[in-house]
Amino acid sequence: MPITARNERRPAIAHAANAAAMAALGAALVFTVSTLSSEARVVRTREASVRQAAGLATEADDQDYLRSTVPAKDLPARAVLLRGVMRARAAAADPAGAAGMLDQARADIAVARASRPIWGEAEVARAYLELLAHGAESPQAIQALAQSYIAAPYLRDSAPWRIRFGVTVWPRLDAATRDHIVNETAWLAQASGRNYAYALGLVAGSPAEALVKSRIPA
Repeated sequence: MPITARNERRPAIAHAANAAAMAALGAALVFTVSTLSSEARVVRTREASVRQAAGLATEADDQDYLRSTVPAKDLPARAVLLRGVMRARAAAADPAGAAGMLDQARADIAVARASRPIWGEAEVARAYLELLAHGAESPQAIQALAQSYIAAPYLRDSAPWRIRFGVTVWPRLDAATRDHIVNETAWLAQASGRNYAYALGLVAGSPAEALVKSRIPA
């Protein structure tokens, strides 16, 4: 084949390579923008959740999250989980309207759980939901607490809640879940000097207290 024919193809090959590179760059930029947008939504939802937990929720928070009509499937998984928890809290604060809000919370949390095969925080949220719906000593709440420890033995943010819940229903827990609670409390106590008294306070007066102390190095 003549050399000139090969040379004539080089510009076409270079053009194709450049086009492919630009297409890849464009796809990367779209992904980056989408990721940043999703992360921003998660951050905003987390901030609203913190305000609600502190009793500082605004009317906008109520409209944007508790009364939101955005389908759960259209939200980032972490955002929909946070919205579900916010709705569960709202149900706890308003028994008169609890049923409908709990149904919405359950739907959000179910979508979040389905997004990942193992997600400790989502299991904790389910435990909270089952506690509200069926009572602390219900089989549903106990099972959800146990499942949360199987999914994630240590959770810094959720540790205090599930430790308190666990010692409240201690007689109903299986040996493995009790052991998880003791280990998590000991871990939390050693996370920093400031956490020691706080962590021990979570189990004070319970059967777990002596067990926790025995697992903390002198």
